[in-house]
Parts: sequence; C-alpha cells; structure tokens
Amino acid sequence: MKLRITGLLLIIHLILQQSCSVNKADTYLSPKAILGHFLFFEKRLSFNHSKSCASCHSPQYAFTDGYRKSVSADGNNLLHNAPSLLNISQNHFFDWDNPDVISLRLQIKRPLYNKHPIELGMDLDSSSLWTFFKNDSLYSSLFARAYDGEKETYSAKHVEECIVEYIKNLNSRNSKFDLYRNSKKVPLSPSENEGMQLFFSAELQCSRCHSLPDFTTSNISRNIDSIYANIGLYNTDNRNQYPIEDAGLRRHSNKLNDDGKFKIPSLRNVLLTAPYMHDGSVSSLDEVLNIYSAGGRNISNGPQRGDGRNHTNKHPHIKGFEISESQKRNLICFLSTLTDTTYLTNPYFLNPFRNK
Repeated sequence: MKLRITGLLLIIHLILQQSCSVNKADTYLSPKAILGHFLFFEKRLSFNHSKSCASCHSPQYAFTDGYRKSVSADGNNLLHNAPSLLNISQNHFFDWDNPDVISLRLQIKRPLYNKHPIELGMDLDSSSLWTFFKNDSLYSSLFARAYDGEKETYSAKHVEECIVEYIKNLNSRNSKFDLYRNSKKVPLSPSENEGMQLFFSAELQCSRCHSLPDFTTSNISRNIDSIYANIGLYNTDNRNQYPIEDAGLRRHSNKLNDDGKFKIPSLRNVLLTAPYMHDGSVSSLDEVLNIYSAGGRNISNGPQRGDGRNHTNKHPHIKGFEISESQKRNLICFLSTLTDTTYLTNPYFLNPFRNK
C-alpha cells in the first residue's frame, strides 16, 4: 500500500510540475510520458520480474549500468555495453552496430523482445502482465489517463509508445561546460581551459567525431560513415577482423569494409559512464587516451591478440598523436566539465518505486 501511495503522490507532483527538463524548459509532461516513467522502472516487464529498463540504464550512472556488458533477465551477458539514454531523442541512429535502427521505437524492440539472447522477454508472459496492469490501482489509472477513449487500453504497442515518450524527455544539458559556453559566467579553470583547447585542436581532432552540441555526430548527420567508425581496437590475428561475434556494421551488412565500425557515442557525462567502448573493454579515460594517442590498440596476448593500429578499415582520423601526462590530465579535466548530475534533483529522472 505504501508503494501505491508513493506512486500516486508522484503522479500528482509530476502533473503539477508540468516540466521534465532540469534546464527550466516549459516542457509539458504528457500522460504517456508519466506512464512511461513507471514502465521504465517496472521489473514486471521482464519475464521473471528481475529486470527493468533502468537495470541497464540507471540514473546514477547517467542512464548506463557500469558493467562492461549488460546482463539479461536470465543472467547472461549481452553483446554490448549499455549506452547513456540522456539527450538521445534527436539522434538519427540508436544502435551500436545496426544502422537500420533509426528511431527510439525501433530501438526499444530489441530489449523488450529479443530472443538470442533474451533481454527482458516481455512477450514471454504478456497475458499476466496485462492482467496485473488492469488489476493494479496505480497502473489502471495511468493507462486510463494515457489512453482515454481507446478500446484497447493494455497492449505491447502502448508499453513501447509510453517508454519512448519517457526517454524523449530525458534531456539534461546543464554541465559546467554548458554554463560556460552559454554565458561565460562560470569560468573554466586553467587546466579545464587547456584541456578544451586540446580537445578542439587540429592535432588531436577529438571534436571531428565528438561534435557540439552533444559531443557526437549522431544527432547532426545522417551519413553512416560519419556516425560509425573503426577506431583500431582489434585486429584479431592481424587478419583485419574484429572478433567474429561482434564485428560492428559487418554483422548486419556482411561487407568486409564495415568490419569494426561502431557508433560514435556522446561524451556527455563520460566520467560517469565507464567502462568504455562498445564492449566495455576499456576501463578508464586514461586508457582511452593512450589508445587514441597510439592510433589504435595493440593486444599482445589472448584470443584477440593483434595490432588494431594496422586494421585496414581504421578511420583516417585515427592517426595517433603525442600528448604529455600533464596534457592528458588537462584533457580529462575538460571532459569532467561535461558532467551534469542536476537531473538527479528531478523526480521524473528517478525511480518512482524507491521504496520497493
């Protein structure tokens, strides 16, 4: 009963608040977005009630999960590292290696329904899920408000639609860098400023792939070759191949020249989203910078040994560069200014079932 009361109070708060942006934008919270908020954190969407969307996209980790590879509802590792969901509503591409996923509605189908491996498996026990929603006072009121007048109130289509509406409103651009860029009233420290100069420099070229405003190209371009790139992480047995089970765009196109190409992620909140890369194989920003400065990664031992620096598909921007330890520290100081946790003061971004 306490949980249901907490949920109803939160609905009232959100309706009265009428804003889901921590940047003070007057964004109306639709009934579907409010329902999607609860569904996003609802573990009953998984076939065994063990996982929710938030299990892989937690607010505390900028809507990632802190694992190298996410874990499914049945306890198996998934193929990829969980990307942040903050500020992705305007992206043109959403998947690490599938360029056909060009909308949030398409993206959400894999975690809900994928079979190999199962992620949430919502469709494996959907009849009992609809019964639960219908008989639960909180959800019955939420669905009634979101789908007033519709004959069919509880369906997979509605669940997808509402979660997408929730994610669309997960926007937070209130970092120190944003405040500096927008008004200059919040100055950068000397280390942060030097790091910024390095980031945007012609020598390092970081900003060519991690472009303003969100430090990614996926919301400013529809050119696949500017969204997906091979950065020289692997060259298994020096055969110009990434691991065969995770070969990037090649896994979908079957084209050799797509081997090792993965989506370029945003760097917003990058200090909160370790480990890094599509497979979480890089543990720290220091290691990330070492790989880029070397022009790729050379793995000397193990099943993936090989020199990624020599992969023929490596993006031409990954040339390597010289950087001192102090410059590296300054660059990481600048990246820290992209951290924005102000959304954690907004109940819309947090778990409505905190007492569960």
